[in-house]
Order: sequence, then C-alpha cells, then structure tokens
Amino acid sequence: MDEKIKIAIHYTNNMPDFSWGYKWKEELLKRGVDVKEVNFFDSNIMEQIKDCDGVMWHWFHSPEYKFVALKTLPNIELNLNIPVFPDLNSCWHYDEKVAQHYLLNSINAPRIPSWVFYNYDEAINFIENATYPLVFKLSLGAGSANVLKIDNKIEAKKMVDKMFKTGIYPYTLNDYKSNKNVKQKITEMIRYIKNDEYPEPPTWHYMLQKDYVYFQKFIPNNDHDIRVTIIGNRAFAFIRYNRDNDFRASGSGKIDYDKNKIPIEAIKVAFEVSKKCKFQSMAYDFMLDENNNVLINEITYCYSGEAVGKCSGYWDNNLNWHEKQMRPEEAQIEDFLEKIKECRKGRSMF
Repeated sequence: MDEKIKIAIHYTNNMPDFSWGYKWKEELLKRGVDVKEVNFFDSNIMEQIKDCDGVMWHWFHSPEYKFVALKTLPNIELNLNIPVFPDLNSCWHYDEKVAQHYLLNSINAPRIPSWVFYNYDEAINFIENATYPLVFKLSLGAGSANVLKIDNKIEAKKMVDKMFKTGIYPYTLNDYKSNKNVKQKITEMIRYIKNDEYPEPPTWHYMLQKDYVYFQKFIPNNDHDIRVTIIGNRAFAFIRYNRDNDFRASGSGKIDYDKNKIPIEAIKVAFEVSKKCKFQSMAYDFMLDENNNVLINEITYCYSGEAVGKCSGYWDNNLNWHEKQMRPEEAQIEDFLEKIKECRKGRSMF
C-alpha cells in the first residue's frame, strides 16, 4: 500500500472567501490526502513543511505576500526538493510586466510590442519618434490598474519625467487616483518640509516605482481581449469585453463563454508557451492586431477560478474539445498529485 501523501497549504483564519486554500483543501480531503495547515509568515515555516510531500500557496500581489513567497517557495522547491505550487517557473514573473517583457521576448512568443527603458535620455528619444497612442504601464498591477493610454508626446514626457524624478506609487493612477484635496496635500508637504514627516502612503501602496519606464503598442479597434487559461494539458477560454468607454478589458466582469468566438491559434500559442516555459498553470491575455494575429498582452499564474470554472469545457493539448466543466482547483490538484507521485518514484530508484 502506498504511503499516504501529506500536503502543506497556506491557510489562515483571515483568508478571503475566494482564497484557493479552502478549495484545495476540499479537493485533497476528497482524495484521502492529509492536509497540514501552515502560515508562511511563521518564523519556523521551513521546519513545519519538512515532513510534507508538497507545498501549496496561492499568493496574491500584495507587497508582503510577494516579499515572503519569492523567498520561501523557491528554496523549498530547489533545496528541500519538495514540489511546490506555484513553482518557480510559474511565478517568478507574476505581477511584474517588465519581467514578462524579457521572458516573452526571450522565447520569441507572439506578443504585443513593448519597450522598457532605464535611461531617461533613451526614453525621451523614444517618445520623440514614437507612434501614438501608446500604452503606459507600471510593472505591477492587476484588474487594469496602473495602465494609461498616452495620446501624444506631451503626455508621454509627463510620465517619463514622473518615473525618473519623483516615481509613482502603484494604485494611484486612473481608477485609484488619490481623493486627497489640495489643502490636505499642502498640509502634508509642509509637514514633510518642517518635520521630515512623510505623507501617509496611498491605499494598496507598493514599493515606489521609479527609474524605469514601460511602454506598449496600442492595439486599436479592440472591444475585448481573449483569456486563455492553461492548466496542465487543459485549455479553458473566454472573451472579456472592455469596460464601458474604456480600452481595457481586465476586471470588467463582462465575460462571453461562447467557445466559437475563441481563435484556435490563441489556444495553440498558449499551450506552446506553457510547454516551453514549463508552467504548471498560466492565464494568458490575448489581443488581435490589425491583421487578426493573436498577440499575448500579459500572463499571470493568479486568476479568477470562478470564471474559469464556468467554461462549458476545455481543449486538450491536441486541440480536441472536451464538453466537460472542470473547476480549476480540481485540475491543479490532479496535476500536483501526479507530480508528487513522480517525485516519489524518482527517489525510490536510488
């Protein structure tokens, strides 16, 4: 009889209702797997997980999660040789568009042209000769946050100046602009000058973004994007229509599940990239250019499981359609348990 599997899951009482931890736990218990609830913010977390066969933490894009997750999970995977979800291949670039820029370029993936500059003069030279509109993005941000359409050279220079001089706090642009009035801002400025007292950071603040600028080509005449989610050998897909009077689709909630509207090329590209990069699970945002070519906009291992679970079925990696609903956490657990079993077999050979 096979030895029982034990998996550690980041699981705390203040986890949000939509947290994957709850759903993973349910799936694992159904399969007779032991679940060890852990908190990755405990100082002895490495000792807690050493008796486990696998570790799972669906960490989000808050600064404290990013700080801890990228220091603990890779160490568990690479040095303790314990399978983790998400693994390093799947998450090192999460919520970092600049990292995705280099990743997608390095594998020659079909993607929307983008440019990153770390030198002020180079950035100024670029905007002098650029074709407008452009899209400006901070490296991090979800749900269309920190994304602006730049209509001309004057607007572009304003963003370049900000990024190379004062910097920008994430979630203080577009939908998240500060609601402080002029009097509050002047009062904070006086306190800073007289008492060296820093203003209260904006809500949802992250580390100040500074000394780089990221531009992306604006793709015209798009009223939607195409979300393809790859989990192992399964591809789930749907259309997301833009927000009202906006060029952005992410976070709109306007979803169309008609599979006949999904370009099969998007499914094919998503499978190819996931295979090449060895992603466990990855959501791709595609757009169509002027010639109807599918281009990757962004990628993320972290996505809405509820939206994926409402798909009527999925494509396999041979592009065959399966009319079968499947919750993403079920698919992830299925694949993760297979990974653990493979690791056990490998160890038993030595």
